[in-house]
Amino acid sequence: MNIDVLALKYRPKFFNEVVGQDLVIKTLSNSINLNKLHNAYLFSGTRGMGKTTIARLFAKSLLCETSITSTPCGKCSACLEIDQGNHLDLIEIDAASRTKVEDTRSLMENVQYAPSSSRFKIYLIDEVHMLSTKSFNALLKTIEEPPSHVKFLMATTEPEKLPETILSRCLHFKLASASESTIINHLSHILNEEKISFDKLSLSIISKKANGSIRDSLSILEQCIAYCNGKIESSKIIPFLGEVNSENIESIIESIASHDETLLINTIEKIESEADFTSMMDTIINILYNLTLSNIDLNLINKDQPYYSLYEENKNSINSQDLQLFYQIAIASKRDFREAPSKKDHFIMTILRMIYFSHSEKNLENIDLQKKNKSIQKAKSKSNNDLKQLDSNLSNNEDQKWPNAISDMKLSGLTHHLAMQSVLTGIKTKSPTLNINEDKKDIYPKLCVEDLLSKIKDYFSIDSSISINYSKDLLTPIILESMKSESEVNNRYEKVKDNPDINKIQKVFGANINKESIKKIIE
Repeated sequence: MNIDVLALKYRPKFFNEVVGQDLVIKTLSNSINLNKLHNAYLFSGTRGMGKTTIARLFAKSLLCETSITSTPCGKCSACLEIDQGNHLDLIEIDAASRTKVEDTRSLMENVQYAPSSSRFKIYLIDEVHMLSTKSFNALLKTIEEPPSHVKFLMATTEPEKLPETILSRCLHFKLASASESTIINHLSHILNEEKISFDKLSLSIISKKANGSIRDSLSILEQCIAYCNGKIESSKIIPFLGEVNSENIESIIESIASHDETLLINTIEKIESEADFTSMMDTIINILYNLTLSNIDLNLINKDQPYYSLYEENKNSINSQDLQLFYQIAIASKRDFREAPSKKDHFIMTILRMIYFSHSEKNLENIDLQKKNKSIQKAKSKSNNDLKQLDSNLSNNEDQKWPNAISDMKLSGLTHHLAMQSVLTGIKTKSPTLNINEDKKDIYPKLCVEDLLSKIKDYFSIDSSISINYSKDLLTPIILESMKSESEVNNRYEKVKDNPDINKIQKVFGANINKESIKKIIE
């Protein structure tokens, strides 16, 4: 065994050395001390959580020569052999490489035989979800009624792939991801033991990169030690791990808050092409969450958090409604990073989507109507008479009930945003349909859609189910509002363009009429 590898050198040898799994360890220790032992145990969780390690420690507690104890001696031959991985009565099986039913049957044939030197024969099956259906069937009966001297310990990253018949016969322990603070404390301890200098920001970056995995954090730490030549410095590991400095991140947030596309593009161009844009999106998501908390109460955020000054300065600079929308956009974009031909371009498009999809008053004023919808652009090309006719049709159309309903239902947040991007048809029929703008399909969470459907049913007293349809080129309420506004602008322009006094001014000064500047005088 290579003890120079940190993940192996600092692998726990006793329950009290396990990091971040206090509930699981306490439960296992109590069951051992009370001598309440089950036939089969299942440990699940993402990679690097300690599933296999805890299973081995549990086996050590059962096989220690002193007694069945939660604090094995660590000195007897059984403990030492388990640490070295060569105990005869601890049979470790890699299910990923032994998936055939013949392999399982061969193992089960040996279950009946007594342990060679210990009180139990323990089968530790790693990645148990990889077994075939036939293998599970061969294992099932033995797990349910094993001989008294046999215990099964299983570990998996995907418990949902196990048959219910297996799950129901196991004590299932779900290992939680380690918190960033837990990982930071663990890495600090190891670096102090190794007499390696470091700064706190470096450990914060590594812990975030590890995504809750203790093993991954140690692997990343080893890479950083080698790259930094034995001295961990944030200035070195930030570019090494593909991270982006805080100034650029803050600039991106500023571009969102100020709806400044140019600032965003200029900021991204400064960032190294090797930057991890997926990780950057995770950072943006975390910042959006904390900005939401700061809008509620700044005291909810720990002052030791990175970007705390950002939360102080931008408190309420982005309203909570928009933050909810931005968060959903960011989460949706995460699913598409693998498919994107360029992660950098995908990141830019996601942030631009946040800027353009915001429906705050400030944003609506700053974004040209051309960018909002092709339908508005088409409306601009219509003659004044066409627009007047359009306005008349919209006012008399039965579907005007839907915009009116949106106002009456007093919707808010994402639900209101969804309603403004939708059209309800067939209100008087037995099969009403909510038509949603296809471009917004991945923005709204399921709960948001269900909330709107519930409000619609209550408002229109609809007993039947409402179907969902995703369509393009819908005349949604937000589009109708923009078209109506455009119609009014054109009407005002027609009234003043032939005014002789205005024509004189145009000729004298060589001026043009700005349509948008024409305002109605209230008498």
